[in-house]
Amino acid sequence: MVNIVKLLRFKSKDLKVLRKITERREGFTNDDLMEVLNGQTEVGSKYKSHFFAMFAQLFCTIAEVIISEFADKGREAMVNAVKKYGEERGRRIAEIVKSQGKELNLKNFFIYSDLDAKSTLKYTPKIVDGNLEIVGRDCVFCNGCKEWEKVEYGQIYCEYIDTSILKGYNPNLKIEVPSTLTKGNKRCVLRYLVQE
Repeated sequence: MVNIVKLLRFKSKDLKVLRKITERREGFTNDDLMEVLNGQTEVGSKYKSHFFAMFAQLFCTIAEVIISEFADKGREAMVNAVKKYGEERGRRIAEIVKSQGKELNLKNFFIYSDLDAKSTLKYTPKIVDGNLEIVGRDCVFCNGCKEWEKVEYGQIYCEYIDTSILKGYNPNLKIEVPSTLTKGNKRCVLRYLVQE
């Protein structure tokens, strides 16, 4: 028979220890699983990271290690990797556009793009002198870099990715990227040069 007085003297830390002992003995139970599911529902997305922010953190961590280990050669390797990745993304977008019997123009680049920009960047598109200008105010990638205090490494990605994607898609299309959030500017500006 369980001594009720002793049971009532249990403190919450004692209960936690008891639960750990029970978990080790019984393994992970259905009750544990239900507690996890209910806890996840209660917590929601409060402690979750956007996947693109996690990508930024991974990229920055890899860049930091490579550059720390190999200095200028490491930086050059990271730049080359971003360019190769961007050009491959551009080629894949071009393949999709061609498979639909469409022309490799700027309209189709945006229609068939592989990135859901609405979920990764708060931006405003506008036409300036016949060219398309996209002004980004809040970027998940940049925020991910900032969270881990690695913005200097995120700059490498932002400096080369958009020009490389467009080059892979159609090298005849041109873009200028005069400012980025990762360089400390108040916004990203991407100018797609259509008008000559």
